[in-house]
Amino acid sequence: MILVLSGEGPTDLGSCTNSLGQCCGDDLAIGPLTVLIDQIITRLQGRSVLANRDRLYYVSESKLRERAKALPGRLKPARSKKREAETGYFFGNAVALGVIAKELETETGQNAIAVLHRDCDSTRSGQAGMWKIKHNSMLDGFKFTRFSQGVPMLPKPTSEVWWLCAAQQQSYQHCSQLEDLPGNQASLNHPKKKLEQVFGGHKTAAELCEWLDENPFDFDRAESMPSFKAFEVELERVVNELIH
Repeated sequence: MILVLSGEGPTDLGSCTNSLGQCCGDDLAIGPLTVLIDQIITRLQGRSVLANRDRLYYVSESKLRERAKALPGRLKPARSKKREAETGYFFGNAVALGVIAKELETETGQNAIAVLHRDCDSTRSGQAGMWKIKHNSMLDGFKFTRFSQGVPMLPKPTSEVWWLCAAQQQSYQHCSQLEDLPGNQASLNHPKKKLEQVFGGHKTAAELCEWLDENPFDFDRAESMPSFKAFEVELERVVNELIH
């Protein structure tokens, strides 16, 4: 099994050290969300994916955007009123990642799990139902390319909320309320700023990974956050299907 990942930067799923925007193995500097994925997969199949770094593939947000533009016409969905520009971005990202994952399956002879991470942090995310629309856009994108092992990872409003849930003074308490924090980075209550307050300063990607290694995520208690539970359910579905 291989993991095909696409995130927004070093402090979520990671980043490429080769300056190419697409990498695998030791060219990938893993981020804390990748550690989280590995903890879930290890729980399900009894072994770590990180133990074999050659099974990790990463595509940056900008590289995925380039690939989406270069897709042949048959893989480009027709525009419709139902698919607004913003949600179309999530749909197109999922289509492109699904195509790449299928190519890598052929190239490696391994089953692939693709995880697409994007934060639901735009000013529009406060609209009722916007998270669900974006999440469904990702699912629809994977379905469009006929790739059934695609997993949306859409923290609300940002991934820092998941870490804040675990790191706050009363760990895993009232975490569902954290999803109502503002996605506007100018706000003093933005999750990144709240997390820095809890940690007493900014943590790098490597420091967050180390913290997560020392404090394994409590999945059951974190399920009170709908955005985390939705991700966990989809990842567990895909892993269990591949195992069985």
